[in-house]
Amino acid sequence: MKTLLSTLFLIVLLTGCQAVPRPSGVGEVRPASDQEIALPEGTRYRIDEQASEVRIVVYPGGTLARFGHPHVIGGAVVSGTVVAAEPFDASGLSLVIDISAMDVDRPAWRVDEGFDPELSDSAIEGTRENLFSDQVLDAERFPEIRIDSLSISGPAWQPDIELSIKLRGERREVTVPIALDHTETTLIAIGQFRFRQSDFGMEPFSALGGRLAVTDEVLVRFRLLARAE
Repeated sequence: MKTLLSTLFLIVLLTGCQAVPRPSGVGEVRPASDQEIALPEGTRYRIDEQASEVRIVVYPGGTLARFGHPHVIGGAVVSGTVVAAEPFDASGLSLVIDISAMDVDRPAWRVDEGFDPELSDSAIEGTRENLFSDQVLDAERFPEIRIDSLSISGPAWQPDIELSIKLRGERREVTVPIALDHTETTLIAIGQFRFRQSDFGMEPFSALGGRLAVTDEVLVRFRLLARAE
């Protein structure tokens, strides 16, 4: 008991108490076929990697969640191709996310989410180690996340895209609504969705018998800028 109380006191000193918003809903994640998906014919756009960004937000959980930190990971880590076809619902995309290039808890990202902007170097490094560990992204064995479109529905300015996502060797389908603006020279897609880590075989980090943990649910935000080839 004395050890537990000492540990809790140390956590309070390191993390402080912060009210953290939680994800409001999780998209339906479905099993997916592992067959190769070909891009259609049409106007091809190449992702501008430096102008595109993905952010993944994870939240503290467990009965001691108030003593934990939310985290934001991501960056300019997306490459790939988008094809605008005729008719529009025949369009498609094929993207790759470079896990090794992901950054952790930039102060500006944390401010955007309403979190305390500064974290200790040890907290950031610990998050990075957990992120790349075998239990979570297993980055050494699976350095990339692959994303391919399966179908598109809805208006061209706000379509719903059914995506096949391959993460940690597990392929799943999820439908993601996006806001889309495209011309003959550029294409911009903005959106967000939520999923459970366990849907892809990941084990959310936990400590103290699960009383301090990372929630299974995570939020993904993205902004993609592509330029016509």
